[in-house]
Amino acid sequence: MPCRDFFSFCTTLKPVELKALGELSHVRHLEKGDLIYKTGDAAEEIYSVNRGVIELVLPVAGEDDERTYLSRGDIFGATETLACTARSHAAHAQESASVQCFARDNFAAISRRVPAFFLFLCEKMAARLQQPDPGKRVSVCKQLSGSLANFDLVTVHQTIISSGQTGELCVLNENGERVATFYFEHGAPKSGHFLHLTGTEAFWQLFLSDEIPGTFSFTSGARPTTERMPAVEITDSPNDLLLEAMQYRDELEELKKRAPSPLTPLQRTTDRLTWRPKTDPELRDVAEEIWTSITGPRVTIRDLFRQNSVCELKIYGVVAELLRDGQLAVAKAGTPLVSSV
Repeated sequence: MPCRDFFSFCTTLKPVELKALGELSHVRHLEKGDLIYKTGDAAEEIYSVNRGVIELVLPVAGEDDERTYLSRGDIFGATETLACTARSHAAHAQESASVQCFARDNFAAISRRVPAFFLFLCEKMAARLQQPDPGKRVSVCKQLSGSLANFDLVTVHQTIISSGQTGELCVLNENGERVATFYFEHGAPKSGHFLHLTGTEAFWQLFLSDEIPGTFSFTSGARPTTERMPAVEITDSPNDLLLEAMQYRDELEELKKRAPSPLTPLQRTTDRLTWRPKTDPELRDVAEEIWTSITGPRVTIRDLFRQNSVCELKIYGVVAELLRDGQLAVAKAGTPLVSSV
């Protein structure tokens, strides 16, 4: 059996067991540089990395310290905690991170309610002993997979970025159909598609979409397949892209509060688009594209999204401006609806 990470192990548990693990553990959030424990501390907890990168530093007399880097799904601190010995190394967050903490005081309850947890720990420790040099290892999560009901795509991307992975991230819907594919080089997304969008717009839309039912998988070393990976290069910094996606998600949420329903019919009130000079200039080209796509008497926001090559935030942003200026209005009852593409 291949060595599983913590989240792969969790997919094998029953709902009641997952609930028990949650009740018998707690999450600790860390900023870059925060110390989890230092050499010589009493070992009271076992940890699993939820997000970010954790660095373990083992002092070696007369030599450079040995350093291990752990990412999402990796377990650490188990051997000393189970043996009730002091920490032989230090652990700290190399970047903003969070860890799941399993206290020794809860081990008896965990063994009763989730007996497979300790078998999983045995697997991890045995696999570590079989490594040629167990003190020097770098976990880079060669395989990531799971249900989108249990995993946060932000965390998945952070794991790929922080571990510098090269490979392909695939998202499948609940019917097993591929809806998104992104190719990463050394942790940076380079190309991809989501629904009908490609490149950066696809990346943003992945985080703007409502909950996506289905599964994801990341395969390290996989090369992009031309027929499913459009040649639209993504050049932005991976961390900047992720921050923008989070900002755009908040902005879209605010726009949706004031916007008509995505199924509400809208209609032009003028033949020619007028874009005010003080209005966001970056949306001008998008506004012209949207205006051109309204070819019938009325259309919905959902139609506009399907017909145009930009993410939802830009669609809602343009529609908000055009409604404010009176160039679009809610269609009168009885006006025929443009068929969606």
